[in-house]
Amino acid sequence: MKTFKISSVVVLFTAVIVLGGYFLMDTPSKKKWIISGGEPNSKYNEVALSLKKIIEKKNDLVIEIQSSSGSKENLTRVSNGIADLCLVQNDIEGDEKIRSIATLYEEVLHVIVKEDTTSISELSGCSISIGPKGGGTENLALATLEQLGIKRKDISCRKESLQSGLLALKNGKTKAVCAVTGIGNLSIKQFIEEGGHKLLFLGKDISENTKYVYPYIHPAVIPSGAYPISPGKGLPENKIPTIGTRVVLACQNNLSNDDIFWLTHFIAENKASLVRSHPLLAQMGSPQDLNQIQFPIHEGAELHYDRNEPSFFQEWSETIGLILSILAIAWGATTTIRQIILMRLKDSLDKYFEKVDAITSELIDSVDEKRAKEIAKELHDIRRETTKKLIAEELATDDSFVIFQRQLHTAQQLVNETLRKRKI
Repeated sequence: MKTFKISSVVVLFTAVIVLGGYFLMDTPSKKKWIISGGEPNSKYNEVALSLKKIIEKKNDLVIEIQSSSGSKENLTRVSNGIADLCLVQNDIEGDEKIRSIATLYEEVLHVIVKEDTTSISELSGCSISIGPKGGGTENLALATLEQLGIKRKDISCRKESLQSGLLALKNGKTKAVCAVTGIGNLSIKQFIEEGGHKLLFLGKDISENTKYVYPYIHPAVIPSGAYPISPGKGLPENKIPTIGTRVVLACQNNLSNDDIFWLTHFIAENKASLVRSHPLLAQMGSPQDLNQIQFPIHEGAELHYDRNEPSFFQEWSETIGLILSILAIAWGATTTIRQIILMRLKDSLDKYFEKVDAITSELIDSVDEKRAKEIAKELHDIRRETTKKLIAEELATDDSFVIFQRQLHTAQQLVNETLRKRKI
């Protein structure tokens, strides 16, 4: 009965540790995350706010969103440890500290011009807005223009925010605004709705011509009517082939595997909620799916993605490892408890050793018949009491008990011999 009680306690103890370990494993240790996003009204900012909303809603975490000029500034912040996470274009160069977590959505090159601009060649010799310093538009826009025959020295570049660039275009201070952004950008939509401007056709093979000199891009299309301007009418009137790149959720390589695994798993498990928060996030996926990835995948994220097609042991490796660790702890705890119990049982047996030893010494020194009969009864009582304790598992059947039985048997033989001699 005692063994059953001890086993029950150990099983309960183990179960508590297993459940506690599971819940600890299912929550991140990092309680505050800083995400570097983008300019106000930009897709970066909108998506960062959506991530904040869903993560904070379902977890006891704090998410801080920092505004920025775009990809380059975001990478600098993450590399320097100012931000934990950032949104960044896959084509923007970063240092060896940057790691990918997930691909979020596609961004494409938009070139906005006045309605009377009909050809890319008209931009040569003009002023062109190429996004803010530290943003992701500049490199891709200049590489594209270069492939279209417009060299850097042939244009005057304005490095400014999208809002400032659109205002300069409206006021005739610039000929075109280049913007690498998600389709449906609110600032572009509102600007085009005012009338007098359009998205410029760059050529049907623009991505094929550019990918050989500018990596990490892919063919993309701005669909016809992507930007509604009035009921039943939208721009562009016909789809426009362009260049696309993926927006990546990135982090620094020194963030713990456990935290990044949790974050990657959370994003995947809550995709429906994220998509409802921002439709662009319907394009979320794994960096493993890209033909070319600028930043290596963080080991914590890779642990999640490798679980998509796992074997049984791969899928449950963490749980199995946790259970085995806990079983080892439980075994150690059981062994310790057993040793403690055995020590207590030994203490209990010691008093019987002392009694039998005293009786044996008395018998050796010789006793009368009356005392011999009393001793015989005492020995009988000791045997009966220790037998009951043995059955109740209050004594252990170890070497000490065997020795005790021998000593008890010797004492009984001595008392029997004494009684026999007294009767002769």
